[in-house]
Amino acid sequence: MSLQDKVTIVVPCKNEEKYIGYLLNSLMEQTGIDGVRIIIADASNDNTPNIIKGYKTLLNVEVVEGGPVSVAKNNGAELVDTPYILFIDADVRFFDKNAILDSVTLLEQENLDLVGLNIKCYDSDFLAKIAFSIFNITNKILSRYMPFAVGAFFLTRTEKFKELGGFPCKYPTSEDFFLSRMYAVDKFKIGKHYFGQDSRRFKKMGYFGMTHYLIKNFIHRNNEKHWNNLDEKKYWG
Repeated sequence: MSLQDKVTIVVPCKNEEKYIGYLLNSLMEQTGIDGVRIIIADASNDNTPNIIKGYKTLLNVEVVEGGPVSVAKNNGAELVDTPYILFIDADVRFFDKNAILDSVTLLEQENLDLVGLNIKCYDSDFLAKIAFSIFNITNKILSRYMPFAVGAFFLTRTEKFKELGGFPCKYPTSEDFFLSRMYAVDKFKIGKHYFGQDSRRFKKMGYFGMTHYLIKNFIHRNNEKHWNNLDEKKYWG
């Protein structure tokens, strides 16, 4: 089977006019992407829809109703009929043309249910580059005990994703962390490639603020009161 028969890409999207074109260009460069279904769950009120329209003759792109991040991802997943789903955020770029193909191959060859990738900053923000590197090292260590595939690149078996109930909509952020924890440790692996994001979250929240936000969420990961009172606007804007 080709990638077209194996995987469907789902992209949650809201007001990403500065990013979505870069993602779609990056996808066009991926090996084996021809014919792969790309479902964009969009809730934009900027120029994002018009940018997406410009790619409909270049990629197998369709747009469905979006919403909050978990809702958008789950809306797209409902339409998937391939064995695997790859969730990719709208601000992602790739550094290697085989990132998707190799990740699917890894999932198949090692009989995994979930595959993630490391993160690399693609802009010139040196502190963000360091922060991403520290995160990668930390996640590599913790993944021996607690699976965590960052939602910006979340490759899963469709059957397992639906069995686990999809992304939890009751959490305003960290939906990827909560779902990842439900996968078996021996069915998860971080692939060899990187996906890229920029430093916009750090610039919005500050480097200390972002670090504090993530650490606090991890410490209170089992505290429902913390998540019920969380102000997601600090992260999403």
